[in-house]
Amino acid sequence: MTVGQSEIRGQPLGLRLALLLSAAVLAVLLVAGLAVNRIVSGSLERELSAAERDRITVVAGAIAGVDLNAPKAMHGVEVVLRRVANTMRGHVQLIGPAGDLLVDFGRLPPGVSTESLSEPITGSGATLRIDVPRADRAFLGVFNLSLLVAGLLATLAVGLIALVLASRLTRPLHAVAAAARRLGHGDLDARATGGPDRESNELADAFNAMAARVQRSEMLRRRAASDMAHDLATPATVLESQLQAMVDGVVPADREQLDRARAAAGALSGVILQLGELVDAESAVMQRRPQVISLVELLAEVERAIVPLFRERGVDIRVAEAPASLRVDVDSTQVGRALRNVLANAAQQSPREATVHVAVEAAGAEALVRVTDAGPGIAPEDLAHIFERFYRADQARGAGEPRSGSGIGLTIARELLAANGGRIAVERTGADGTTFAIGLPLAG
Repeated sequence: MTVGQSEIRGQPLGLRLALLLSAAVLAVLLVAGLAVNRIVSGSLERELSAAERDRITVVAGAIAGVDLNAPKAMHGVEVVLRRVANTMRGHVQLIGPAGDLLVDFGRLPPGVSTESLSEPITGSGATLRIDVPRADRAFLGVFNLSLLVAGLLATLAVGLIALVLASRLTRPLHAVAAAARRLGHGDLDARATGGPDRESNELADAFNAMAARVQRSEMLRRRAASDMAHDLATPATVLESQLQAMVDGVVPADREQLDRARAAAGALSGVILQLGELVDAESAVMQRRPQVISLVELLAEVERAIVPLFRERGVDIRVAEAPASLRVDVDSTQVGRALRNVLANAAQQSPREATVHVAVEAAGAEALVRVTDAGPGIAPEDLAHIFERFYRADQARGAGEPRSGSGIGLTIARELLAANGGRIAVERTGADGTTFAIGLPLAG
């Protein structure tokens, strides 16, 4: 079932990034605001308390030495204290030595947080007391409101900026998603472009490489369908024509005609057999039965099995003498089939009366088998694809020239060798031939 764009779940990545960044900024501002509030509150309280303490000390010093029992002197004291009460917006009391209230000026509004300051009057035994409102509370309220408004504005600004930046950052992702949708709908030429950052370019490059592989796989699939149809249709048509001619009595049903029919049937079954071998090769890792065997014996067995094909094509095979001590830990049946496929490919590429050379040597932890044909070499544009299934490097041949196999022999060889811990690669190619290097794990 194809998932439509309306069925895609989840929030846009740009919005999520913007919200996440805004939340982070808001959290930072909140922590910073609390810290600033605590520092400013403590500092302000100390400063205000010190200032008010200095003021009441000055007033108490001015009253010291005044005869509080003299009416004229008390009148002056009352004037001073009234002014202090008005200036500090507080409640001022002068308490006599016996605890009696001598002066009482000012009034505090209800519900206001206050602070009481007292100072003894030197020489008279009286006490000056002042209750003043906590000015720091009002200041801190305004300060906190300012912090809150600034924080909200900063968060909003950061959110908008983050939304714009996140939208620009995720634009390459949208481009890759759009290209992927086009590719999914059959547009094999769909490609993506990255943004200014390295990551989006890497993503676009990876997608483009995948799209190129999909396009090439589709091209190979179509070519394989055409080639396999040709390879299957030609012997099937010949076989049908031969049988129909014999049934109609056009040609006699003698040994010669039956041999031709048998050859056509053999070609048809050969193609089907190779397709079966490819399926088996892809699951070889689950079917392998490894054992320690002598590489010399394995090559001798492969040579005996492949000699008839070389003889039929008029090509000679020469296997160099290998050290008898070389022993490999592989499935002899699977690796033997892989070696036969490589040698069969070498025989097909080599002209008549040429020689295919096989050399063996130990190279570290593996035995290296080199198969060198006498063919015209592999074109550079074909070199990277010769192990792909159904790929043929002779597509440019004319209609009258023979095809060189079904294009899966080397694919089967690669799969079988990989299943046994081995490898195959083109070591050298040129006008004088191609050398395939086959690595097999040595027995421990």
